Amino acid sequence: MQASANNANIINVRITHQKSQVSLIETVAFENIKTSLAELCSSTNVDECIILQTCNRTELYVVTKNKGTSQMIIDYIIKKCGTKSKEASKAIETSTNQDALKHLLRVASGLESMVIGEDQILGQVWGAYSTAESANTVGPILKTVFTRAVSVGRHVRNKTEVNRGSVSIGSVAVELAETLLGNLEGKNVLVMGAGETGTIVAKALARCCPNAIFIANRTYERAVKLADELQGKAVRFDMLEEVLKDTDVVICSTAAPHYLLKKESVCRIMKQRNKLTGLMIIDISNPRNVEESVQQIDEVTLYNIDDLRVIAEKNKEKRQQKAEKASKIIDEALILLEQDLKAQSVSNIVSSLFSHAEKIRQKELTKANNMLGKLDEKKRGVIDDLTFEIVEQTLVPIVENLRKAAKTNDKEMVDVAVKLLEVK
Repeated sequence: MQASANNANIINVRITHQKSQVSLIETVAFENIKTSLAELCSSTNVDECIILQTCNRTELYVVTKNKGTSQMIIDYIIKKCGTKSKEASKAIETSTNQDALKHLLRVASGLESMVIGEDQILGQVWGAYSTAESANTVGPILKTVFTRAVSVGRHVRNKTEVNRGSVSIGSVAVELAETLLGNLEGKNVLVMGAGETGTIVAKALARCCPNAIFIANRTYERAVKLADELQGKAVRFDMLEEVLKDTDVVICSTAAPHYLLKKESVCRIMKQRNKLTGLMIIDISNPRNVEESVQQIDEVTLYNIDDLRVIAEKNKEKRQQKAEKASKIIDEALILLEQDLKAQSVSNIVSSLFSHAEKIRQKELTKANNMLGKLDEKKRGVIDDLTFEIVEQTLVPIVENLRKAAKTNDKEMVDVAVKLLEVK
């Protein structure tokens, strides 16, 4: 049963990089989002649900008639955390109604990202909506909210250029490598993953003039395509150890659900290396693809998303003025979104009104046609169009006034209309 906007609450429950380390975000992550959506919506209190999950956030957006549902969702997340439940309970944040809407608009605009203004989050927000839509857990409220959020996110970027420059986890990973090594000129770099993030990493690397860029991906053809574009070299996964013997930097950004680099294999590689310098590994995968114990190996340094925070903070300072301009745009968009949701709250009344009127029209139209006897199709069409226009022209101003009353919180007028028109 879908909730109408006038009696619904929009609740956001989240664990993000703002209060959590990557290990906790990893623990909270849903393995099968569609299954989890169905599970959440099977609750009698949940009418609509979307899960937004990225490398540095897991967020649930729920429409419910009961504000107490937020605690149920919090408990649902904490239960997933096992030994990290206490840590999770401290890191979980919740927002309701206006605050939840504003938070989503900020997320879509890149203002809540580790790297302010990042573009990837916009696609991830829409991807979360599409996944929920295919799982049949989206209704009119979250459809309106998420569609508007993506639109606002695009508008913010166009108006403020907050996304100009290095604005992704991938590009910041490259910046981290440059900062720690001085530069990447003459270095051999291996990019593991040729998806969206891997492509960003590889393109950012190409601007740093390394000696060689190797691209490894489960689907070899995809690695070949990206390598050709950047004058790099594609590597099959079963040849990784050979390439790592001559690699200075590895940036890992795959979607594999398991470790691709383990301590045992990296130990073996380090003994066979042809280089005198150490090996730097930056793992920005979700879940992580490099075993944490790898950092115990001599001459190996391992970094993950948590280590990108310092550079991300520097970028945040640079973009502060643009972020402030973006916040003003979001505040204005929030007012319009709330008004639209209020207008939507009378959608059931409007639908019922038109449905009732149409039943009467069809009933009387049948009577009239029987009384008029045999008429050709053209004349029947004229009568049908005429009666339809009369009903529509009569109801349109009523509907407009109903929506206006909803937008201005004139509940008394809405209640009177319901009584006068005898609709539910």
